[in-house]
Order: sequence, then C-alpha cells, then structure tokens
Amino acid sequence: MCGVPEAQLALAVIGTVTKFQNDKAVHETNMAANEISMQNANHAYLNDLSKIDNESSRAVQAKALAELTAKQELAKNQAMALNSGFGNSLRVMQDMSGAHDLGFSEIAFDFERDMLSLQGSEGDAYAAMHRNYANIRPSQPPSLIGSVIELGSHGLNYAGSDNKWSPKNTRQKTGYGKSGYGRDTSYNYYK
Repeated sequence: MCGVPEAQLALAVIGTVTKFQNDKAVHETNMAANEISMQNANHAYLNDLSKIDNESSRAVQAKALAELTAKQELAKNQAMALNSGFGNSLRVMQDMSGAHDLGFSEIAFDFERDMLSLQGSEGDAYAAMHRNYANIRPSQPPSLIGSVIELGSHGLNYAGSDNKWSPKNTRQKTGYGKSGYGRDTSYNYYK
C-alpha cells in the first residue's frame, strides 16, 4: 500500500509525462498549421504570378493588334494617296510614314509602360509572399531533456521525503509458534 508521498510522486510523474505529450501534440499541430500557411502563401504567390503572366500576354496581344492595325491603316492610306494622283507621291509617302512611325512609337511606349508596371507587380507579389512567411510564428518543440530533469526532480523530492515508504518503516505481523507461528506478538519492526 502506498502513502501520501508515493501518491504525490505518481501524480507528479504522470503530470510531467502528460504535459510533455500535450506540448508535443501542440507543437505538431502548430507545425502543421505553419505548413498550411506556407502552402497558402505559395499558392497566392503563384496565383499572382499567373495573373501577371496573363496580363503580360494580353499586353503582347494588344501591341501586336495595334501594330497590325497601324500597318493596315498605313497601307490603306498609301494606296489611296497613290491612286488619287495628287501631289508628289514621294512626299505623301514620307508624310504618312512619319505619322506611322509616331504611331508605332506610341504603341511601343504604351507596351513598355505596361511591362514595367507588370514587373512591379511581380515584385509586389513576391513581397506579399515574404510578408506572409514573416507572419508565421515558429513553433518550439517540447524539451525531452527538460521533462527528464523534471522527472528526476520529482524523484529527488520523493527521496528526500521523511514519510516515504521503505522496508524499515513497514510493520509486519508475525505468526504463531516457535518458528514464528505460535507466538502472540502483534507487530515487529525490521531494522
């Protein structure tokens, strides 16, 4: 049968082991949550890059369409000017080509502005991903060594207790007789 010090030791040991197991479960849960947060940040980053890539493709398509439209307009105007027969055909072509070159320069400028804006968006998406990573709190695993030291401390506290169980403090009933079975002595303490 155990006494109060033994019960205290048992509760302290069970409490320490349970605390370690609980801290370990909390750590594993936090690590799983952090992993999901990182996956979500990566997913959001890839979605942002996909949107930027789509906008970039649309800008390339818009530029190609604008250039084609400008070339067709130039060809149409040149054909009309040549077929009309008015003035110096060389001067008419030079005038239309100058206007056409200006239009191409504007198209190229608009395209470059769009591309620079999209490059800035890529940097913003990357920065957002890093901000999400920075907001993830690290999880500290429970200390097995700390738990072992705590268990040792409980053992030392028990060992230092005056009320602990030991063979010296137990009382044994003896039997009757010469060989210990016939005597009527009540209790004997071992020394």
